[in-house]
Amino acid sequence: MRYILIFFIFFSIIFAENQNNMSLIELYKKNYYKYICMNRWKFIKMYLRKDEKILSLVAYACLKINYITPALDLSKEMRFTKIGRNNGLYIDELFTIKLLIIRYIVDNYDLSAISLPEIRDNFLARIFYLIKKQKPKVKNNMLKLFEDNKSYIVTYNKDTNEIIIKIYLNNNLLKKVRYW
Repeated sequence: MRYILIFFIFFSIIFAENQNNMSLIELYKKNYYKYICMNRWKFIKMYLRKDEKILSLVAYACLKINYITPALDLSKEMRFTKIGRNNGLYIDELFTIKLLIIRYIVDNYDLSAISLPEIRDNFLARIFYLIKKQKPKVKNNMLKLFEDNKSYIVTYNKDTNEIIIKIYLNNNLLKKVRYW
């Protein structure tokens, strides 16, 4: 048994991909989104004022894993090109949506007067529009939404500053999604 463990560790080390030696594009293609996002300042320093398309990959890596708050570090740096400003605005709007959902849950904030450009390719944005449309009551720091045969329970965790969405299909939990 001990030899099997040593054998496994040995081959894991030999064949493990060294993320530090991979290019940002390679990392992105191999779905190392968390590594990219957690090392965003390394990439910001590397590409700031040089290539905002590449910096956008870092931002989208954060968004792929629902790390909206870390993506803000990129949005404030992407301002020198049209594509950078567009991507920065997209991140800012998602962060605004996150804050508005928090205010709705915690402060009973009225969203009816809020008008934002519609984002169609993000689940959190879809939840925001459902909240605006359905105006659900908040009970015990939680709200419930319905769409087709799915239901969503949305909560806010103050300790981690996360919005947590549980997705149900016919009362069976399908998925739990966190937005930091």
